[in-house]
Amino acid sequence: MITIYIFLSGGIVLLINVITIDGSVLPLFLGSIIYNKRREMNLTQIELADDICTQNTISKIEKHNIAPTVNILIKICLKLNLTLNDVFSDFSSKTSAKEDSALDVLEKDTLLKNTSDVAERLSSLEGKLSDNDMKQYELITGVLDYWKGNFDASLFTLDKVLQYTKSADDDIYTLLAYLFKGLDYLGQEHNDRAQYYFQMISNACDEDVELKNANELEILFICKTLAGSFAEMQSYQTSFDFSQRGLKFANEKHVSYFLDELNYFAALSIKDDKSKKADYETFNNLAYYLAKVNENSDLLKKIDHK
Repeated sequence: MITIYIFLSGGIVLLINVITIDGSVLPLFLGSIIYNKRREMNLTQIELADDICTQNTISKIEKHNIAPTVNILIKICLKLNLTLNDVFSDFSSKTSAKEDSALDVLEKDTLLKNTSDVAERLSSLEGKLSDNDMKQYELITGVLDYWKGNFDASLFTLDKVLQYTKSADDDIYTLLAYLFKGLDYLGQEHNDRAQYYFQMISNACDEDVELKNANELEILFICKTLAGSFAEMQSYQTSFDFSQRGLKFANEKHVSYFLDELNYFAALSIKDDKSKKADYETFNNLAYYLAKVNENSDLLKKIDHK
Protein backbone atom coordinates (compact mmCIF):
# COMPACT_ATOMS: atom_id res chain seq x y z
CA MET A 1 0.00 0.00 0.00
CA ILE A 2 1.40 3.43 -0.93
CA THR A 3 1.21 6.01 1.85
CA ILE A 4 1.58 9.71 1.10
CA TYR A 5 2.13 12.15 3.96
CA ILE A 6 0.88 15.72 3.52
CA PHE A 7 2.29 18.02 6.20
CA LEU A 8 0.17 21.04 7.07
CA SER A 9 1.07 23.83 9.46
CA GLY A 10 0.42 23.36 13.15
CA GLY A 11 1.60 19.76 13.14
CA ILE A 12 -1.38 18.44 11.17
CA VAL A 13 -0.60 15.43 9.01
CA LEU A 14 -2.90 14.01 6.37
CA LEU A 15 -2.25 10.37 5.48
CA ILE A 16 -3.26 9.04 2.09
CA ASN A 17 -3.42 5.25 1.92
CA VAL A 18 -4.78 4.65 -1.57
CA ILE A 19 -7.02 7.69 -0.94
CA THR A 20 -7.75 9.78 2.09
CA ILE A 21 -10.64 12.10 2.79
CA ASP A 22 -8.76 14.18 5.33
CA GLY A 23 -8.11 11.31 7.64
CA SER A 24 -10.49 8.62 6.46
CA VAL A 25 -8.63 5.75 4.85
CA LEU A 26 -10.62 4.08 2.14
CA PRO A 27 -9.54 0.48 1.66
CA LEU A 28 -10.01 -0.55 -1.96
CA PHE A 29 -10.37 1.81 -4.90
CA LEU A 30 -12.41 0.54 -7.86
CA GLY A 31 -11.21 2.38 -10.95
CA SER A 32 -13.26 0.09 -13.17
CA ILE A 33 -16.45 1.71 -11.86
CA ILE A 34 -15.31 5.08 -13.21
CA TYR A 35 -14.33 3.49 -16.53
CA ASN A 36 -17.71 1.78 -16.94
CA LYS A 37 -19.68 4.88 -15.94
CA ARG A 38 -17.70 7.10 -18.30
CA ARG A 39 -18.36 4.73 -21.19
CA GLU A 40 -22.03 4.52 -20.25
CA MET A 41 -22.27 8.33 -20.45
CA ASN A 42 -20.38 8.36 -23.79
CA LEU A 43 -17.60 10.56 -22.44
CA THR A 44 -14.00 10.42 -23.60
CA GLN A 45 -11.21 10.58 -21.04
CA ILE A 46 -10.48 14.13 -22.19
CA GLU A 47 -14.12 15.16 -21.71
CA LEU A 48 -14.24 13.65 -18.23
CA ALA A 49 -10.98 15.35 -17.29
CA ASP A 50 -12.11 18.78 -18.54
CA ASP A 51 -11.84 21.40 -15.75
CA ILE A 52 -10.93 18.66 -13.25
CA CYS A 53 -7.56 17.08 -14.01
CA THR A 54 -5.39 15.82 -16.87
CA GLN A 55 -6.35 13.04 -19.26
CA ASN A 56 -3.34 11.13 -17.92
CA THR A 57 -4.91 11.12 -14.44
CA ILE A 58 -8.08 9.53 -15.81
CA SER A 59 -5.96 6.96 -17.63
CA LYS A 60 -4.14 6.01 -14.41
CA ILE A 61 -7.46 5.66 -12.60
CA GLU A 62 -8.95 3.36 -15.23
CA LYS A 63 -5.95 1.33 -16.35
CA HIS A 64 -3.88 1.07 -13.18
CA ASN A 65 -6.48 1.54 -10.43
CA ILE A 66 -4.53 4.48 -9.01
CA ALA A 67 -6.70 6.80 -6.96
CA PRO A 68 -6.33 10.56 -7.50
CA THR A 69 -6.31 13.24 -4.81
CA VAL A 70 -9.52 13.57 -2.87
CA ASN A 71 -10.60 16.87 -4.47
CA ILE A 72 -10.19 15.43 -7.95
CA LEU A 73 -11.97 12.21 -7.04
CA ILE A 74 -14.97 14.01 -5.59
CA LYS A 75 -15.28 16.22 -8.69
CA ILE A 76 -15.13 13.13 -10.93
CA CYS A 77 -17.84 11.45 -8.86
CA LEU A 78 -20.06 14.52 -9.13
CA LYS A 79 -19.59 14.66 -12.91
CA LEU A 80 -20.43 10.96 -13.28
CA ASN A 81 -23.28 10.99 -10.74
CA LEU A 82 -21.41 8.48 -8.59
CA THR A 83 -21.10 8.36 -4.83
CA LEU A 84 -17.94 7.56 -2.92
CA ASN A 85 -19.64 4.33 -1.91
CA ASP A 86 -19.70 3.39 -5.60
CA VAL A 87 -15.96 3.72 -6.15
CA PHE A 88 -14.70 2.02 -3.01
CA SER A 89 -15.34 -1.51 -1.86
CA ASP A 90 -15.92 -0.50 1.76
CA PHE A 91 -16.44 3.23 2.13
CA SER A 92 -19.43 3.62 4.41
CA SER A 93 -20.04 2.16 7.81
CA LYS A 94 -18.66 -1.26 8.54
CA THR A 95 -21.20 -3.84 9.59
CA SER A 96 -20.57 -5.84 12.70
CA ALA A 97 -20.29 -9.60 12.68
CA LYS A 98 -23.55 -9.90 14.52
CA GLU A 99 -26.81 -8.50 13.24
CA ASP A 100 -27.83 -5.20 14.80
CA SER A 101 -30.58 -5.48 17.39
CA ALA A 102 -33.87 -3.64 16.97
CA LEU A 103 -32.70 -1.08 19.54
CA ASP A 104 -29.38 -0.61 17.72
CA VAL A 105 -31.25 0.19 14.52
CA LEU A 106 -33.53 2.62 16.33
CA GLU A 107 -30.58 4.31 18.01
CA LYS A 108 -28.77 4.70 14.69
CA ASP A 109 -31.85 6.19 13.04
CA THR A 110 -32.32 8.55 15.98
CA LEU A 111 -28.73 9.80 15.98
CA LEU A 112 -28.93 10.33 12.22
CA LYS A 113 -32.27 12.16 12.67
CA ASN A 114 -34.20 9.62 10.60
CA THR A 115 -36.94 9.78 13.20
CA SER A 116 -40.24 9.73 11.31
CA ASP A 117 -41.42 6.40 12.72
CA VAL A 118 -38.94 5.79 15.54
CA ALA A 119 -41.43 6.53 18.34
CA GLU A 120 -43.91 4.03 16.90
CA ARG A 121 -41.24 1.34 16.48
CA LEU A 122 -39.94 2.06 19.97
CA SER A 123 -43.37 1.65 21.55
CA SER A 124 -43.70 -1.78 19.92
CA LEU A 125 -40.75 -2.95 22.04
CA GLU A 126 -42.31 -2.03 25.38
CA GLY A 127 -42.55 -5.00 27.70
CA LYS A 128 -40.04 -6.98 25.62
CA LEU A 129 -36.82 -5.42 26.90
CA SER A 130 -34.37 -6.65 29.51
CA ASP A 131 -33.08 -4.42 32.29
CA ASN A 132 -29.81 -4.08 30.36
CA ASP A 133 -31.72 -2.74 27.34
CA MET A 134 -33.42 0.04 29.28
CA LYS A 135 -30.49 2.47 29.23
CA GLN A 136 -30.51 2.37 25.42
CA TYR A 137 -34.31 2.61 25.32
CA GLU A 138 -34.32 5.66 27.59
CA LEU A 139 -31.47 7.26 25.66
CA ILE A 140 -33.43 7.00 22.41
CA THR A 141 -36.48 8.48 24.15
CA GLY A 142 -34.41 11.36 25.53
CA VAL A 143 -32.81 12.09 22.17
CA LEU A 144 -36.20 12.13 20.45
CA ASP A 145 -37.38 14.73 22.96
CA TYR A 146 -34.25 16.79 22.29
CA TRP A 147 -34.85 16.77 18.52
CA LYS A 148 -38.41 17.96 19.20
CA GLY A 149 -37.17 20.80 21.41
CA ASN A 150 -38.68 19.26 24.56
CA PHE A 151 -35.58 20.02 26.61
CA ASP A 152 -37.02 19.51 30.10
CA ALA A 153 -38.53 16.14 29.18
CA SER A 154 -35.24 15.14 27.57
CA LEU A 155 -33.23 16.10 30.66
CA PHE A 156 -35.54 14.06 32.90
CA THR A 157 -35.25 10.97 30.70
CA LEU A 158 -31.47 11.28 30.34
CA ASP A 159 -31.17 11.24 34.13
CA LYS A 160 -32.79 7.80 33.96
CA VAL A 161 -30.04 6.71 31.57
CA LEU A 162 -27.41 7.79 34.10
CA GLN A 163 -29.20 5.82 36.82
CA TYR A 164 -28.98 2.70 34.66
CA THR A 165 -25.31 3.25 33.81
CA LYS A 166 -24.43 4.45 37.33
CA SER A 167 -22.62 7.28 35.50
CA ALA A 168 -19.78 4.89 34.61
CA ASP A 169 -17.34 6.65 32.27
CA ASP A 170 -16.62 3.43 30.37
CA ASP A 171 -20.25 3.11 29.26
CA ILE A 172 -21.05 4.86 25.97
CA TYR A 173 -24.58 5.57 27.17
CA THR A 174 -23.19 7.65 30.03
CA LEU A 175 -21.28 9.81 27.54
CA LEU A 176 -24.24 10.07 25.17
CA ALA A 177 -26.46 11.08 28.10
CA TYR A 178 -23.92 13.75 29.08
CA LEU A 179 -23.79 14.90 25.46
CA PHE A 180 -27.53 15.37 25.08
CA LYS A 181 -27.90 16.91 28.54
CA GLY A 182 -25.32 19.44 27.37
CA LEU A 183 -27.25 19.99 24.16
CA ASP A 184 -30.49 20.43 26.11
CA TYR A 185 -28.87 23.10 28.26
CA LEU A 186 -27.35 24.72 25.19
CA GLY A 187 -30.85 24.83 23.72
CA GLN A 188 -32.00 26.59 26.88
CA GLU A 189 -29.06 29.02 26.59
CA HIS A 190 -27.46 27.73 29.79
CA ASN A 191 -23.99 27.60 28.29
CA ASP A 192 -22.25 27.11 31.62
CA ARG A 193 -24.29 23.97 32.35
CA ALA A 194 -23.76 22.72 28.81
CA GLN A 195 -20.02 23.19 29.13
CA TYR A 196 -20.03 21.24 32.41
CA TYR A 197 -21.42 18.12 30.70
CA PHE A 198 -19.27 18.53 27.61
CA GLN A 199 -16.22 18.77 29.88
CA MET A 200 -17.25 15.51 31.58
CA ILE A 201 -16.97 13.82 28.18
CA SER A 202 -13.68 15.54 27.43
CA ASN A 203 -12.24 14.37 30.74
CA ALA A 204 -13.25 10.77 29.99
CA CYS A 205 -11.61 11.03 26.55
CA ASP A 206 -8.42 12.50 28.02
CA GLU A 207 -8.18 9.56 30.41
CA ASP A 208 -8.31 7.13 27.46
CA VAL A 209 -11.26 5.26 28.95
CA GLU A 210 -12.02 2.10 26.96
CA LEU A 211 -15.65 2.17 25.83
CA LYS A 212 -16.38 -1.52 25.46
CA ASN A 213 -19.97 -1.08 24.24
CA ALA A 214 -19.39 1.77 21.78
CA ASN A 215 -19.65 1.59 18.00
CA GLU A 216 -18.08 3.85 15.36
CA LEU A 217 -21.24 5.88 14.75
CA GLU A 218 -21.57 6.76 18.44
CA ILE A 219 -17.93 7.83 18.78
CA LEU A 220 -17.99 9.98 15.64
CA PHE A 221 -21.36 11.46 16.58
CA ILE A 222 -19.88 12.59 19.89
CA CYS A 223 -16.80 14.05 18.19
CA LYS A 224 -18.67 16.01 15.54
CA THR A 225 -21.33 17.21 17.99
CA LEU A 226 -18.76 18.44 20.50
CA ALA A 227 -16.78 20.09 17.71
CA GLY A 228 -19.93 21.92 16.65
CA SER A 229 -21.04 22.79 20.18
CA PHE A 230 -17.66 24.18 21.24
CA ALA A 231 -17.55 26.20 18.01
CA GLU A 232 -20.99 27.60 18.86
CA MET A 233 -19.62 28.61 22.29
CA GLN A 234 -16.57 30.14 20.54
CA SER A 235 -14.18 27.66 22.17
CA TYR A 236 -12.42 27.20 18.86
CA GLN A 237 -9.32 25.32 19.99
CA THR A 238 -11.43 22.69 21.74
CA SER A 239 -13.68 22.52 18.69
CA PHE A 240 -10.65 21.92 16.49
CA ASP A 241 -9.33 19.26 18.86
CA PHE A 242 -12.57 17.26 18.71
CA SER A 243 -12.81 17.57 14.93
CA GLN A 244 -9.29 16.14 14.72
CA ARG A 245 -10.13 13.33 17.14
CA GLY A 246 -13.03 12.41 14.91
CA LEU A 247 -10.99 12.48 11.73
CA LYS A 248 -8.23 10.42 13.33
CA PHE A 249 -10.75 7.87 14.61
CA ALA A 250 -12.36 7.60 11.16
CA ASN A 251 -8.88 7.04 9.73
CA GLU A 252 -8.12 4.25 12.19
CA LYS A 253 -11.47 2.50 11.83
CA HIS A 254 -11.94 3.02 8.07
CA VAL A 255 -15.38 4.59 8.46
CA SER A 256 -16.90 7.72 7.01
CA TYR A 257 -19.69 9.04 9.21
CA PHE A 258 -19.86 12.86 9.43
CA LEU A 259 -16.64 13.52 7.48
CA ASP A 260 -18.24 16.55 5.84
CA GLU A 261 -19.19 18.07 9.20
CA LEU A 262 -15.90 17.18 10.88
CA ASN A 263 -14.00 18.96 8.11
CA TYR A 264 -16.40 21.90 8.31
CA PHE A 265 -15.87 22.38 12.04
CA ALA A 266 -12.11 22.00 11.60
CA ALA A 267 -12.24 24.81 9.04
CA LEU A 268 -14.56 26.97 11.13
CA SER A 269 -12.34 26.70 14.19
CA ILE A 270 -9.26 28.08 12.39
CA LYS A 271 -11.00 30.45 9.98
CA ASP A 272 -9.72 33.62 11.65
CA ASP A 273 -6.16 32.34 12.15
CA LYS A 274 -4.19 33.92 9.30
CA SER A 275 -1.26 31.58 9.92
CA LYS A 276 -3.49 28.62 9.03
CA LYS A 277 -5.05 29.99 5.87
CA ALA A 278 -3.92 27.04 3.73
CA ASP A 279 -5.22 24.53 6.27
CA TYR A 280 -8.53 26.38 6.42
CA GLU A 281 -8.93 26.18 2.67
CA THR A 282 -8.10 22.46 2.69
CA PHE A 283 -10.65 21.61 5.36
CA ASN A 284 -13.26 23.96 3.90
CA ASN A 285 -12.93 22.55 0.37
CA LEU A 286 -13.14 18.98 1.66
CA ALA A 287 -16.25 19.87 3.66
CA TYR A 288 -17.84 21.46 0.59
CA TYR A 289 -17.19 18.60 -1.82
CA LEU A 290 -18.13 15.93 0.72
CA ALA A 291 -21.34 17.77 1.53
CA LYS A 292 -22.14 17.90 -2.20
CA VAL A 293 -21.51 14.18 -2.60
CA ASN A 294 -23.59 13.45 0.52
CA GLU A 295 -26.30 15.88 -0.63
CA ASN A 296 -26.07 17.56 2.77
CA SER A 297 -28.00 20.68 1.83
CA ASP A 298 -28.09 22.09 5.37
CA LEU A 299 -24.31 22.03 5.61
CA LEU A 300 -23.83 23.42 2.10
CA LYS A 301 -25.77 26.53 3.15
CA LYS A 302 -23.26 27.15 5.94
CA ILE A 303 -20.06 26.60 3.98
CA ASP A 304 -18.27 29.65 2.60
CA HIS A 305 -17.15 28.35 -0.78
CA LYS A 306 -16.29 30.32 -3.90
